[in-house]
Amino acid sequence: MIRSDIIYPSSNHKVYIEKVYGYCSKNNLAMLMKGSLANNNSTKYSDIDLIVIGEDLDEKIDELILIHGKPVMINFTENPKGIVILIYEDGLSIDLDVRKTISSRELNESKILLDVKEDFIVSNEEVLRYDLNSNLDSNKPLWYRVLRLIHKGTVKYLSNKTESAYNFLLEIKENLIDLEICDLRFDDSFEGDIEIIFNEICNKYRVSIDIQKVFKRLFDDFNIIKDYRNQ
Repeated sequence: MIRSDIIYPSSNHKVYIEKVYGYCSKNNLAMLMKGSLANNNSTKYSDIDLIVIGEDLDEKIDELILIHGKPVMINFTENPKGIVILIYEDGLSIDLDVRKTISSRELNESKILLDVKEDFIVSNEEVLRYDLNSNLDSNKPLWYRVLRLIHKGTVKYLSNKTESAYNFLLEIKENLIDLEICDLRFDDSFEGDIEIIFNEICNKYRVSIDIQKVFKRLFDDFNIIKDYRNQ
């Protein structure tokens, strides 16, 4: 039975965790949670940071990716390998860290949802990861990867982590030359600048309607957050 001390910031977060928990339980996989959700200080915008550990997981990754429906965006990290970054149609964002092993230090820093077998635990930091077809990620164009940064920065901003959000905005702006996007007029606010950049990427590149809808919902919440903070 899933532990009862998790405070879910939205029903979508709860539904996703329950789906993955059921899958991992059925397939004899360990499951751990990190980040703000594990620390009970998440917001409805927060990512879900999960670690799933087991054998032959490279054969199950597609099932895990599709467990909450078809994602609107998928990225695979290069360093370290083995983390799948997912954004679903309902706006839920997942960092799914697929492993063969976990360090004892990281184990102590995570919230365990399903038991970790002793042979999954290593004493050092050299954990074993799956190489999740990184060619899929290398085929993603730069604008697609920048959209992921825009999403990450936006959810940080909406979660009141403004310093982190502006760091993402700075990284995004550093990519604009390579995207051949120049001469944008910024107003030096996070909300304004991030929307200007997003709209220009949509004008210049083939951004799907499904992706645009996810971002539009986030941007619509800027005014709600602004009114709340001004109270």
